[in-house]
Amino acid sequence: MDFNKMTRDFLLGEARQPNIMSRMRAVKEALESLRPRTIKERQRIEIAQENLAHVRRNYRKLEEQNKFLQEENNNLTEKLQILEEKKE
Repeated sequence: MDFNKMTRDFLLGEARQPNIMSRMRAVKEALESLRPRTIKERQRIEIAQENLAHVRRNYRKLEEQNKFLQEENNNLTEKLQILEEKKE
């Protein structure tokens, strides 16, 4: 593990950015920590939480589709390589 490189990347702002799920978790925690004073504020927070739940659900579906497509791409690439090897 290269601590010098990790430190340099961090200081230059090139450190790994938090992923979308951790950002959504932070938003969820922020919404849960709010204490609405009016019914209107409470309704806005509930709508924001519902929207966040939908975003999380759709993101998970997209991740599954992406994983499936990557696996399919890898399989097709392997098949293509085999065909090219047979062709030669």
